[in-house]
Amino acid sequence: MFPRFSPQPRMNPLSEPRPSLLAAQNFYLRLLILALAFIGALEASLRTVAALIALFLFFLLLDLTLYPRLFRALRLSLPWFAAYWIFATLFATRFPDMALFTLRLLFFIVATVYCFGNLNLRAVLRDTAGLRRHKWGERLVRYLLATALFIRAYARHFARHKPKGSSSLGSVLDSMLIAGRQVYSRSATVEAQLERAVRSQTAPPEAFSANVIALCLLALMVLITAF
Repeated sequence: MFPRFSPQPRMNPLSEPRPSLLAAQNFYLRLLILALAFIGALEASLRTVAALIALFLFFLLLDLTLYPRLFRALRLSLPWFAAYWIFATLFATRFPDMALFTLRLLFFIVATVYCFGNLNLRAVLRDTAGLRRHKWGERLVRYLLATALFIRAYARHFARHKPKGSSSLGSVLDSMLIAGRQVYSRSATVEAQLERAVRSQTAPPEAFSANVIALCLLALMVLITAF
């Protein structure tokens, strides 16, 4: 569910895989897609949310590497879904409301993976070069990128050390807290990774066709939510 910010190893140009169209999309377009996805799904019906999920899954076919990350994000979210259904049942929440809320969460996960699943740190720094000319913009970008790196490290650590088999909700929460402490103890590594990317001058080229695809997705999202 979280972006890969680790520097890519040097490869022979003849053997280097060709980046997908989605990977070359502008960072601001990604943020706009995510914002409209969240806003559009908040008041959407069950049928509309299902249509939006199908739309994003169709566009994800342009980058098949995103599907394993989507499945991993859904697997990590299973404890949260289980906890929600338990508490919602205890508070006598109606089943249609529970199903709609669950589908909205699924859509948020799919949209987040689409927007950030193949995000490249150097591409983000390239797209935010104008913003980072201002001191407040530089601080904002660094803070957001560092937060994303911490979240990615946390998700990886929790995926490797989460309880196996049938576990209680308390053991799952304890594992999450332990993962948070472990990741925080490695903050120096995350900061060093961010500094290396900031000093680097290389970034993947921005493709015009990739941004056209993003605009097509935005237009279809507006049409689906409007009807």
